[in-house]
Amino acid sequence: MEGAETEPFDHSGWAHIHHAANKGFPKSIERFVHADQDSLELETRDELHSTPFLIAVSSGNLDSIKCLLKLGAKIDVINTQNHGAVELCAIRQSIHLLEYFIDLNDAGLPVWKNLLRFLSSDSEEEAVSAGKCLQTLTQCKAEGEINPNWEAVYNSGGVPVIVKVAKGNIADDAKVPAFHTLLNIIERSEVKEQILSSGGIQAFIRLLKSPVSDTVQLAAQILKELATVRDYADQEVQNNIIPSLLNVMKANMGPEVLVEIVDCLGNIAEASSKHQNVIGSTHGLIPGLVNLYEAHQKDKALLYSLNKAVGKISRNDASNQLSFVEHGVTPHVKKLMATKNKDLQISSVEAIHLLADKNAQTQQAILEVHAQDLLIHLLEKAQGQLQIKSAMALWALAGDDSDEQRNLAEKMKVGLLIEFVNSMSEDLHYIGSEGLGVLAQGPLSYQTEIANANGIHPLVRHLRSDKEYIVQSIIRTLRYMCVGVGYIPHPKNQNMISHSRGIKFLIALMVHSKDEIIQVESALTLGYVSLGNQEILDEINSNIDFSYVRILKMMYAHDDQVRLLAGSALAAFAYNNISQQKEIAEQGGVRFNCFVPFLQSDDEYYRCNAAFQVVVLARIIPDEEQAQSSAIGIKLLVDLLQDSQSNLILALAADCIARLAHTRAGVPNAIISISAIDFLSKLLLSPAENVRGCAAIALSYLAYNHAAERQLLNKCRSDPILMKFLLRYNKKNKLPPGFLDGWRHYKRIGLPPIEEGRINLIAPKGRPETKESDSTGIVSPLSVIQSSNSQSNPVLEEGQETVRSSQSSRLTHRSDSLSKSQLSMDRHSQQSQSSLLQADIPMSPSEVNIPPSVATTEA
Repeated sequence: MEGAETEPFDHSGWAHIHHAANKGFPKSIERFVHADQDSLELETRDELHSTPFLIAVSSGNLDSIKCLLKLGAKIDVINTQNHGAVELCAIRQSIHLLEYFIDLNDAGLPVWKNLLRFLSSDSEEEAVSAGKCLQTLTQCKAEGEINPNWEAVYNSGGVPVIVKVAKGNIADDAKVPAFHTLLNIIERSEVKEQILSSGGIQAFIRLLKSPVSDTVQLAAQILKELATVRDYADQEVQNNIIPSLLNVMKANMGPEVLVEIVDCLGNIAEASSKHQNVIGSTHGLIPGLVNLYEAHQKDKALLYSLNKAVGKISRNDASNQLSFVEHGVTPHVKKLMATKNKDLQISSVEAIHLLADKNAQTQQAILEVHAQDLLIHLLEKAQGQLQIKSAMALWALAGDDSDEQRNLAEKMKVGLLIEFVNSMSEDLHYIGSEGLGVLAQGPLSYQTEIANANGIHPLVRHLRSDKEYIVQSIIRTLRYMCVGVGYIPHPKNQNMISHSRGIKFLIALMVHSKDEIIQVESALTLGYVSLGNQEILDEINSNIDFSYVRILKMMYAHDDQVRLLAGSALAAFAYNNISQQKEIAEQGGVRFNCFVPFLQSDDEYYRCNAAFQVVVLARIIPDEEQAQSSAIGIKLLVDLLQDSQSNLILALAADCIARLAHTRAGVPNAIISISAIDFLSKLLLSPAENVRGCAAIALSYLAYNHAAERQLLNKCRSDPILMKFLLRYNKKNKLPPGFLDGWRHYKRIGLPPIEEGRINLIAPKGRPETKESDSTGIVSPLSVIQSSNSQSNPVLEEGQETVRSSQSSRLTHRSDSLSKSQLSMDRHSQQSQSSLLQADIPMSPSEVNIPPSVATTEA
């Protein structure tokens, strides 16, 4: 050290080599070192005792650092403050030097460990310096990509160190850079696990009480990220995070803090339905969230977070859905749907969807504020995700209410629904199919409009979708397109399905699908597509893969729904078709015991469908007398008309009655004998249009029976509004001519309503009501059927005689009705013209069309 002793120092205690290192003169440094090797580690004579290397680091001069290290300077030296190269870089935020040392990867200078040790210092200044450097070194270099330095921090024990800082006694604001660092790497599952194992959850929940808003914000953000994992969300809830978050909501902190609090609540709710319950039951939390809408109307980030949290807390939780709606969230969310901010619009639409989903009460409340009108507007104007979300929200608002589904589907319009089916979105495929299916059903269907708008082809195309829920929806919609109320076929749609190769697809699904429901739904739809269409029925039977045996096997499936639909499929093929009844019987037939569990079920839907099935299939049920099984089915259907409180069941039962009213002889008489006309007439006044329409169509078919005609005329005379409904829903299936003649007669003579117990003044002579009745005066359906079919035989060869008898009876009735109608018109055409116009009734018998199915044979 002799040279070092003679080295001149200035008044600051620095020698020439220190100044050269500070200024960045590498050639001078080399000259000094070559002249005196000891000068390489020469310390300053000030309070720090820094070597030229530490001076170069302090000045941030990379050229000097490289020169000194090349000359052999020690890299691990420290000054009197115990600061080495890493600590000096941290103090001066020399990130470029830290990156150089990281790349240098010298074992004598462990950059990450030294930075983390500096971070855990009791000195707030040192902790802040180290934290800022770590934050910068771990920042994402590209959006959505984690910085590769995360692994070095993790492997160096960075996570426990940061948790230690969170628990430490330094000021809360000094902890902020460390928390930023943790957020930079928290995406990794390993990091989350170390936070938990280090006791970080408890530490960060405690920090929610901090008076420093930045600390609270970052603590909430870390807890929010942890809550994305179910196990960590469980730990948070167990450590009472929800009351802590509520307390922050009540404090007067800025919207940037509230964003993280609200997001954290949303993630916790999303993690578990149990957590949703805890949030919903926490007093004041849901009202508090709703109040934030009002308090921060202009903060878009917070409003967006609120929308997302409302959706997550409400998802599939009826109690929370109702609580939000009752506390007035709907007007706020509806208002945000009308903003021009796309993110706010989408989040608002999603919130509406999740508030309404599967909850009739909230659906009604949201509909009452006309949120659907805004959704319709967005649906028509928007594209992409906003359009998809709007469609999903609208369909959620419709719920299970068939009338509301129809109302919203009509507002969407057939053209738009077909566009959905043709779109690239699977969500829209489903909603388009469901909407078209709703419009294709009921007494006022859009079957023809959908066909004219080329809606069949895209539906058939999606039978090849790999999404089973879409395929199942498409199968049902195609079924609804083919047959209307009362089993009236739509030949055009049936043929379009056939021309689009729909028959082949449906048979393939029936045979090869792995889902039993899809198999049986396909079979049922095949029955509907072929109903009354011999050409298509021949196409089905000619397919080598099709066999009734497959459907008969489904009658013994474990799944109740599969068995029920299999029965419906057989009934569809057998309906008014003796040849197919023979075919089913030859391939094994079906036993009455298959229907008993459904006929005795508490589920009205099962009872109704099974009742219809046993009547249609009565001839090919070998273990039960035809008249007996028919009577059981008819009685159950009429009982449902009388007793059910469900609009769905009432409409279905009325539809089944309409189907049976034009099947084999004796069945209409049996239906009428147990007061079906009374019950159906009452349903004409139902608030549900589907119920009214199905009842009206059922009555129109039953009115071809003389007794039913008289009963219905009396009902209409007592309450003329019933006639309005009958006319409204029977524009395609005209009312019987005799019934219309009777109504014209009422209109002409203007008789007052018939009081109870008075003689029926319009009962035609020669038609006394002399039926076998029980003690109540109601005729037994079994006796009526037995009297109509004196020999009930399941062997189908003998069924043709009954068919001919039925045909003859109906044709005689038709001829009789037409002749009387003609006489009536000849005598009173001028007098009745005015009243007929008022009642919207056809003016002449030539305008009255008997449904083809009434005037044709069952074959």
